[in-house]
Amino acid sequence: MVGDWCKLLTGVLRPSRSFGCNVLKRFISIGILLQIIANCDYGFGAIRSVQLVVDPPAVRRGQHATLRCLYDLDDSPLYSVKFYRGLREFYRYSPGQQPSKKIFPFPGINVDASLSDNRQVVIKNVGFGLSGNFSCEVTADAPSFSTATEHISMQVVELPDSGPTLWTEHTRYEPGDVLRANCTSQPSRPKAELTLTLNNMVSIPFFRSRSLQVYTSHEESRTTTDNLISSSLTLRLHLQSSHFGTGLMPGLGGASGSGGALLLRCTATIGKLYERYTELELGVPQRDPIPARVTSSGGGRILPSPAGGIVGCRNLWMLILITLALVLHNNHPSLAPLSRPLIPLGALLRR
Repeated sequence: MVGDWCKLLTGVLRPSRSFGCNVLKRFISIGILLQIIANCDYGFGAIRSVQLVVDPPAVRRGQHATLRCLYDLDDSPLYSVKFYRGLREFYRYSPGQQPSKKIFPFPGINVDASLSDNRQVVIKNVGFGLSGNFSCEVTADAPSFSTATEHISMQVVELPDSGPTLWTEHTRYEPGDVLRANCTSQPSRPKAELTLTLNNMVSIPFFRSRSLQVYTSHEESRTTTDNLISSSLTLRLHLQSSHFGTGLMPGLGGASGSGGALLLRCTATIGKLYERYTELELGVPQRDPIPARVTSSGGGRILPSPAGGIVGCRNLWMLILITLALVLHNNHPSLAPLSRPLIPLGALLRR
């Protein structure tokens, strides 16, 4: 291949007799060798690795953020470390210059020089505007002057102060009722994702595929004056028997509230940074008792007594006979023989 290029170049350039094809081959070989050496940094003080991390991974608004540039120069001296926001440099460390630390103005970036050095830069009081890409560029000193760059994305967040607010139209429901509920998250950035679940294990949208025309929901967001976002989820669900008790959904193992009640839960999540929930136990309506005619084990009818108790007819006759026997025996001794049969009869009725 080199010979073909040699013939082509010598034909185009028309060299003199002293500049032959062999000389041109040597120049091409030397050029290739120099290119290989230039691409091979090892043995000439190369940068082995560079890693950029953000601490904490998600920074809350108003807090400090630390960008750490971790590198291995393979025993070569350091020439400089530069930090960028996007394409714009805002901090540089050069050990061979005075001063070694240089801070370049950048809107929204307030560098703490006392905590920044050749491996990290500390940004104070971060705002939402700093969410985005950052990078660090490491350059080794002579003889290699090799350079390596690493990038990372920083996220500035504001988490909710408390869990979501859950509201229902009623506190008690039964099959056939319409459950109307609303879940609202506290203001945050980014906004919280809301999920409604019924009886712990079953997600509300699951019922949509099983019970057509019985489920509707509406989700909306609202931005506050502080540039935070509040999420809201509204639910309308036509309750069926399968939504109550242990017969909720076979095989899913969902747990219901006590006594067949509904356990409604709203969960607010922001990635892996935040997860809080609020739940309500919705009971079954208490019915007024319906008076019923109850019979005793012996078949005698039960009557309400004036005192609020119940007395069997057979016991009532027993009481009357015993009372009559005592009256005749005490007040009319002459009639005592007549009262004797009444006492065994009363004892018989007592059985």
